[in-house]
Amino acid sequence: MFVVVYQFAVKPEHESQFVKAWLNTTKGITLHKGGLGSRLHRDKAGSFIAYAQWPDEYTFQAAKKIFMSEEYEKHRQTMQTCLDVKQTRILHEMNVAIDYLQPFSSSQNTPLGN
Repeated sequence: MFVVVYQFAVKPEHESQFVKAWLNTTKGITLHKGGLGSRLHRDKAGSFIAYAQWPDEYTFQAAKKIFMSEEYEKHRQTMQTCLDVKQTRILHEMNVAIDYLQPFSSSQNTPLGN
């Protein structure tokens, strides 16, 4: 498994719009590009950090050339407009050495900030 860790610099007035667009974009990536899903976190300083899983690095690289459906591309564009793109960056690209992450039930999930 291949993992990419992103740090998103979100414009303060666009945070809730970003979260919605990120979720829909991530759904599109899993449906159209072969991604295995992602988790969006908020660190103590308020930055949005995402952890995205891919089957392998090849699938991650190939996904850059795959067009999602019109609906999901609109979500991706919305997400981009919420960002300070110059400050948004990939923190890590790495292969999983050992996986002991326990399954997580979405019923345990709470909205960011709660």
